[in-house]
Amino acid sequence: MADLLNNLCDVPLKKRKCGFQTKLASSEQYMASLLSTAELSLQIPQNANTSFPIWELLRASKVEVLWNVTPYKIDICIVPLHSYTMTLPQPQVLSKADQDCSAYLAEDELDTDLASIVYQPVPKAMWVEQASFYTKPYDNIKICDKFLLGNCRFGFECNQHHTPYPFHWQLRREDTYQWVSVSYSAQIKLEKLYCNKEKEQATLKEMNHTFTLDFESMTVQNSEIYDKVRRLSNTTNPEWNPYFPTVWQIYWWNDFDWEKYKKSISEILESKMEAGKNKCTFTIGVQEYELDFSSLTQKNLRTGFERRIRRRPTFRSLHFLKPYLKTVILNELPLKSDQLQRNCSVDPLAEFSSWYPPVWTMMPAQEEFTRVEVKPCEEAYQKIYGLFHKTMSETMVEIVSIQQIQNIFQWDKYRRQKDYMLFKHSDSLNIERHLFHGTTEAAVDVICKMNFDPRVAGKNGISYGRGSYFARDASYSNGFAPAAPNGYQYMFLAKVLVGKTNLGKRKYYRPPPVCPKKAGSDLYDACVNQRLDPSIFVVFDSCQCYPYYMIKYRALSDVVNVFE
Repeated sequence: MADLLNNLCDVPLKKRKCGFQTKLASSEQYMASLLSTAELSLQIPQNANTSFPIWELLRASKVEVLWNVTPYKIDICIVPLHSYTMTLPQPQVLSKADQDCSAYLAEDELDTDLASIVYQPVPKAMWVEQASFYTKPYDNIKICDKFLLGNCRFGFECNQHHTPYPFHWQLRREDTYQWVSVSYSAQIKLEKLYCNKEKEQATLKEMNHTFTLDFESMTVQNSEIYDKVRRLSNTTNPEWNPYFPTVWQIYWWNDFDWEKYKKSISEILESKMEAGKNKCTFTIGVQEYELDFSSLTQKNLRTGFERRIRRRPTFRSLHFLKPYLKTVILNELPLKSDQLQRNCSVDPLAEFSSWYPPVWTMMPAQEEFTRVEVKPCEEAYQKIYGLFHKTMSETMVEIVSIQQIQNIFQWDKYRRQKDYMLFKHSDSLNIERHLFHGTTEAAVDVICKMNFDPRVAGKNGISYGRGSYFARDASYSNGFAPAAPNGYQYMFLAKVLVGKTNLGKRKYYRPPPVCPKKAGSDLYDACVNQRLDPSIFVVFDSCQCYPYYMIKYRALSDVVNVFE
């Protein structure tokens, strides 16, 4: 049954043994094959009328194609990019041919519900409404928070914007003055760039055309098609949206960096701006300042000296929004087959009683190690993502992939060492931590196969001893993960048995003794950079560490493909 679910979406429709094959073969139907979760092959019959404008837009790649896969059909929706209203195909009642197919599956006595192969985060009745997005041409209205939270009672009659995220980016066509929404992936990337206070511009690409978006003036430069850009937003009021209201930050240029105003001043400035005021006067010490929201300048009223200011929102991670955001984006829905393959709800950072991690999968006997891709829908991905981005801003870097490292030989050594240390430290000491280790692309497979090797210590410094170094913060390990020629960087999230620790020194080749004056004294298990709240850990025995997960990431590019 699991194999059937895993392979169902990879089998072209014409090869499925269902009673509606003859109907699909009719000249009045389109033949469709789902090549992968992101690739759909659609065969247009020769006698089809392709004179409609939609086909011209399709040939020019100026459409957005959405599809919804079920065991019996694929619903396809082709939407012109210059339209600001998207309509999802209405759910259809099964035809007799579909019912025959259902009966065929029942005859095989399948014990799993195949009502839909797609995992649904909201009830089916809400699909059409929560997956249908539209925007109004007006700039002075906000995104509907009730829609984002799944309880807008006005539906398509709502006077506010209905968008997939609590932010929405659109380009304005210079010829028709229509607002055109960028793709879902471009929405996220533009928001990340805009939330980075250092960014002034972004490079936009549409097919072979490249143009520039200026974040300060919200204009498009070097384009013959678009002239302006706008960013729609949801409420800033936490009473209307207690989960993810928009939070703005106001900065001033101190000649070296963008510095955030103090909270008390920021609240005053923000309230004036929300009220529609053009200027605001405030005092810092004995100095009185006037802030002009239209020119984004701050003037010292005594000296007349002016500084630039900048207002940017705080980025809200989609992983943080996931439990509360009730909009439905079809091409981002995880498949049920993904969930059946592995236990997605297991927290890999929590303690487990089994010998091997419960998230491990079967691996070929002849392989020394395997790297298993972790899907974004899995609990492991969510936990590691959050831990990594705790100190690595999502507006600066993006995770490309997370892989689970399965090496039975190295794990067995680590697990036996852990049991020994648990027996040795019978008190409540927490001996194990999850720590980061930055490395080069060339060293990734070596570490996966042979583990971290303290014998090669010294390449990146020996400040706290000649051992393998690990960090609490990903931002520190990032300094030891140089970018490969393709821009990718690599970092391990390792399991490390830190045990009882002591302050490290350059001369140490092993941890110091617990009782230096006592012959045969036990040694400390690891060295650290400081006794209180250490952030760097050094171990001198490879049995005390294991490369648990490998994170592949890169710096966030300023180039955005707006319709991909």
